[in-house]
Amino acid sequence: MLINRFLLIFLALYLLPLSVFCSDNNNDADDEWVTRMNELTALVPQNIDSVLSLGNEHLEECPFNDARKDGYYHALMAEVYYFKQELDLSLKAYQTSLAAFKGSEDSGRLAVLYNNIGLLHYLHAEFDSALVAYNHSLELELLANNKEGIAQSYQNLGIIYGKWERYSLVDEYYTNALRIYEELGNHSAIADVTNNIAVIAVRVNDIPKGLAYYKKAFDAYSKIDNEKGVATVASNLGRLFGKEYQLERAQHYFDVALEIFHRINYKLGLVHTYSMIGEMNIDIGEYDKAMLALGKASKHNESIGLREVQLGNLEVLYDAYKELGQFELANTTLEKSYALKDSIFNEEQFDKLIELEKKYHAEKSQKELAMMKAKEERSRLFMWGISILFLLLSTIVLIWVYVLKIKENKRQVDMEQKVLRTQMNPHFIFNSLSALQCIIMENNREDAVDFVADFSGLMRLVLQYAKEEHITLKKEKEILDRYMSLQNRRFDNKINYKIEFDEHIKMEEVLVPPMLTQPFIENAIEHGRLTQDGGYIHVRLQRYEDLLEFSIEDNGIGINNAIEDGKLHDKKHKSIALGLTRERLSLLNSKDNSANVTLKIEDLSKFGGRGTRVVFHVPYMTYN
Repeated sequence: MLINRFLLIFLALYLLPLSVFCSDNNNDADDEWVTRMNELTALVPQNIDSVLSLGNEHLEECPFNDARKDGYYHALMAEVYYFKQELDLSLKAYQTSLAAFKGSEDSGRLAVLYNNIGLLHYLHAEFDSALVAYNHSLELELLANNKEGIAQSYQNLGIIYGKWERYSLVDEYYTNALRIYEELGNHSAIADVTNNIAVIAVRVNDIPKGLAYYKKAFDAYSKIDNEKGVATVASNLGRLFGKEYQLERAQHYFDVALEIFHRINYKLGLVHTYSMIGEMNIDIGEYDKAMLALGKASKHNESIGLREVQLGNLEVLYDAYKELGQFELANTTLEKSYALKDSIFNEEQFDKLIELEKKYHAEKSQKELAMMKAKEERSRLFMWGISILFLLLSTIVLIWVYVLKIKENKRQVDMEQKVLRTQMNPHFIFNSLSALQCIIMENNREDAVDFVADFSGLMRLVLQYAKEEHITLKKEKEILDRYMSLQNRRFDNKINYKIEFDEHIKMEEVLVPPMLTQPFIENAIEHGRLTQDGGYIHVRLQRYEDLLEFSIEDNGIGINNAIEDGKLHDKKHKSIALGLTRERLSLLNSKDNSANVTLKIEDLSKFGGRGTRVVFHVPYMTYN
């Protein structure tokens, strides 16, 4: 399985420097004390113990009240904990410092604190909290017109959205960050963003672009003697060449990365690199080497707690144990990975992430709108008087009532859609369990383990997306692939099936109602007699202007013969499968009157062929 292990570069991985802080008072002596405190804090990476001692002595002479003194102390300790790689303690110290300085007017200090808090949430795979912190940091940097800080926030927000495969937003944020860094001539930051662009290019399978940007980043880091950057790119190149089975080149780059990371004692880089080496050895069947590398990754990860890397390693270990025939360990590892995955990427967290994004932009828009309204209202009162203002308010009330009525209608239709999808789930699960029963009765232990793993994965997808009105084509195809694989096992893989989507459609961005095609595939299997030699099911998807056309075709006995043989006389079954799907399509039509949502079922015998073809259309939709 492919895991997104490439090392991304946060400018905040080095933590934003405290020297950007300024004092919010006019006392020269106070400013001098703050400047010295910032200088000491900036020296933490060079000699932690000495700087900590000097910092504590300097704090004894703090000219501010106890609350402010406490804020400076915890800011210093947060840096100390970070460079000791004690991330939990560092996060708590930063949060305490932020609370102490929230009442100040030092926007530079607050922006840096929010930025570094965002980094630590990211390293703990708490992406919703990281998004909140980075948005606060960006808002403060924009207010201060600090271009360096704005670019850093853009880059870090791009990394967050990359975790949720929102690649259009990732590209937008990275492009903005790179443009600002080039204006500022910040070569180190340009190298960082270049590495991250390469990572995203490889994720979307643009290997030539990825290699070109990795080379640019590697050369840039080498010129400025940034060893950590060189090692990061080397690790990424090792992983990429490993996936391409260029093993000597892969091992060369891994060795370069490990030598540097060990020398500078950078545990985060060691965790990622050993994890990549373990994954590569799993792919080529070197299980002993893989176990050794993953064990080293786990040991280095104990003190920093990178949960997402831990999840990837558990998934790789599951594959290894299964191949080695250690089924009990495989099942135990699978259960651990599912539990960890639920805590990182559960549906509620994703919903919360989107809600936080909307809330941030809404609050920003509301502030801007409030300022505009205040100016406009004063002008109108001065020029036209109370009568015009009354007319304006009356118009707003009428529009608001109209909007509320539209929202209520939409809510009712959405509720009907959810009810229909919920009704389909028990029927879907029943048929999948039938396939499981057949394999269990054959007493094939290895196939049973594989089937249980695949079945649990399928059920997780079904339960996860049952409440969704739309999902991406990528997720829809994953559900169909898993469903067909499970059903086909019932008939010794006699059914040939093909799921073919238009190559010009971006599957990560296009949205469709979930599980619309599954009932028709089910009918073809159950009633089309496809278990004879040569049976096939072919699912196609094409775009026609503002519509997506789904086509499900089989070479079974045909719908007319099935009716004659009494195959479809089961009224109850028909109402669940075809009836609910017809009603869902009808509801889609009622939501978008301009959409031509249709359903057509044809017996191919009238065209001189054999089998049945089902064709239906749904509106073409994307995230935008």
